[in-house]
This record gives sequence, structure tokens and C-alpha cells, in this order.
Amino acid sequence: MKGKVPLLPRDDGSAAATPERMLARAYRLRDPAEARALYADWAPTYDATMLAGLGYLTPARTAALLARHLADRRAAILDVGAGTGLAGAELARAGFAIVDALDHSPQMLAVAAARGIYRALIEADLNRPLALADASYDALISTGTFTHAHVDAACLDELFRVLKPGGLFACTVHRNVWEPAGFAERTAALARAGLMETLASEPGPFFTASSEPDGHYLLWRRPG
Repeated sequence: MKGKVPLLPRDDGSAAATPERMLARAYRLRDPAEARALYADWAPTYDATMLAGLGYLTPARTAALLARHLADRRAAILDVGAGTGLAGAELARAGFAIVDALDHSPQMLAVAAARGIYRALIEADLNRPLALADASYDALISTGTFTHAHVDAACLDELFRVLKPGGLFACTVHRNVWEPAGFAERTAALARAGLMETLASEPGPFFTASSEPDGHYLLWRRPG
């Protein structure tokens, strides 16, 4: 996560966890193991930190992007890196009725489950093969997952495998990981192989306080 946000105190472990300390830890993540530990601690206060504290835009904007291009409100959608279910809640508001949540953090999934909007909860690591059948979903959505110290672009092969031919994938990719995490290279390779086409690529802010685009809002399609 990047953006023009207030400087926050470092988490020195001297006091109980607060939303501010959780966010400070997020800026210092170095690998997926640290990310998993962070979200285990952050789950109870994540929504308050991200929505009220930072004005987090990506769940609503990404869901709106998908809703503009997907008319069937009975389409089966996989919320990839669902976290506490912020994007799923936006999809529910848009009238989508069949949404599954996938995340590596059981603590975050527990918060998502309490929303009562998901058909299924799937605990899975995007760095490994997914125990999901080919062409399982009409659409995918992912916000805040393709960012610092989470997963790299190698996961796209598995995600497009579980997407039906003709299916849509709305997501965000942070500008700082587009090339270092392999998204530029991998999306180009998938396009050359006829496995992906880009329908929309819109630079934009991820937080209300951002003074410049934090990354891209993307809409991909699996041809077929």
C-alpha cells in the first residue's frame, strides 16, 4: 500500500495493537509470512483503519468496474484475497448473489463470514495451486492483493484456470509491483498465448488522500 497518508508511529511492541500500529506494520512487510501474521492481528480493526482511517477506495471502485461489464447478477464470482469482505459487500450492494471468498488468513475470513454475504469461504494460498476445478467461476475480483509482499504474478495462471472462458477479472495492481512482481511480463505472456485480454486499464488513487494514482484498476477477460 502506498499513498499520501499521515506518518504513523512505529510498532515497537510496547503496547497493545492499535489500527495505527497495524498500518505501520503493513508499510514494513517484507514477505508473505509477515503479511499472514499482520492480518491475523489486524482482522478485528481492519475495516475501521482502511475505510474510516484512510478512505479506502478500491473495493467500491473495483466492484463498480465489474458491475458495469457483468450484467448477470446470478454469475458466480470468486473474491480473490477477500480479506474482511469489503469488495464482497460492494458486490452484494450491486445485486450479485453468488460470491465466494478466498483468502490465506482464517482470521480475516472469519470477519468476512460474519457479513453473511458469501456462499463459501475458501482458505488458500495464492502462491500454491488452488484446489478448485477448471472454469469454476464466471468472474473474479481482487482488491489490495496485488501489492507489496503479498503474491506475485505467477498466481495469474491459476486464477485464469478457474475462470470460465469469456469470464471477467476485475482487480487492482499497485504501481510499485507492476514490474518488480512480474505483472507486466506475465500479462503480456498470457495475452500472447490467447489466455487474457485487457478490456480496461485505468490509473487511479487507492485512498482518498492519495495525490496521484497508486496503481491501476484493471478489467481482464479470458477469451473463449
